[in-house]
Amino acid sequence: MLVMNKITISISALFLALGVLSGCGEKKEEAPKADAAPAAEQKPMEQAAAPAAEQAAPAEQAAPEATSSNPMTAMTDAANNAATAMGDAAKAAGDAATQAADSATQAVDDAAKATTEAVSDTAAKAADATTQAVADVTAPDGEKIYKGLCFSCHDMGVAGAPKLGDKAAWAPRIATGMDALHAASLNGKNAMPAKGGNPALSDAEVAAAVDWMVAQSK
Repeated sequence: MLVMNKITISISALFLALGVLSGCGEKKEEAPKADAAPAAEQKPMEQAAAPAAEQAAPAEQAAPEATSSNPMTAMTDAANNAATAMGDAAKAAGDAATQAADSATQAVDDAAKATTEAVSDTAAKAADATTQAVADVTAPDGEKIYKGLCFSCHDMGVAGAPKLGDKAAWAPRIATGMDALHAASLNGKNAMPAKGGNPALSDAEVAAAVDWMVAQSK
């Protein structure tokens, strides 16, 4: 009986050992399958990673372009543009100021010219008026000379002298011209002596008396 129990135990131990060995073998065969699964899964991941890498490549290529946009360069360009704009504005302001100065100078010149012309015109008129006033003061008084000397013949028409105010008698004499009348009075003509008989009279005084008589006889 004891021997049978030992045999039974031995057989059970043998089956157990076989089972353990069989289980270990199955595990060893399944282990590679387990390892293979991640490898199979890894291929789709690598395939998915490839487009990402391809997309990253243009990004890396674009990176130098982005890097080339240096902030300092941008600031320098902006400063240059600002300086150019300020220069253009200053030039425009300078041109406008120059044009305004030229216009003001021209206006001043025109005003000065107009003032000079006005002053000259006024001065000329004043000079003419002064000259005339002096002439009026210094000119011989024809009426006074006539009444002091000439009236004795020309009031009554003595010896054929044309009477004062007789237009018919004076008309043919006036037609000969004032120079001829002055010469006849100065040098004498017909019954009229030179200078009306008063050699103390100046030529201007004789001419003034003739002019006054002609003015009264027209």
